[in-house]
Amino acid sequence: MMKLVTAIISSHKLDEAREALLDIGATGLTVSRILGDGFERHGPRTDDCLLKLEILAAERLADTVVASIIGILGTEAADDARILVFEPEQAVRIRTLEIGDEAIG
Repeated sequence: MMKLVTAIISSHKLDEAREALLDIGATGLTVSRILGDGFERHGPRTDDCLLKLEILAAERLADTVVASIIGILGTEAADDARILVFEPEQAVRIRTLEIGDEAIG
């Protein structure tokens, strides 16, 4: 079984997050720049942008991925920092046609 961990973080935390995820063996990372204000009342950000990290991990590694991201962001993270965990129905590595956990390794 696998989990998709999605985290919304500030761009200045990306390098630290990438290193921490590699250290725990989470190698499948997708990074996207996101836009949106989340109905916030304060002015626009000028110092950095928000990024969405998507990490497809084996179920046994998902809690470690979440803990690692929380450790990087800390409880002082910006109000817009979030972590969501989903259960994908299927994963297929197109090049090799591997399915499930084999496709994410």
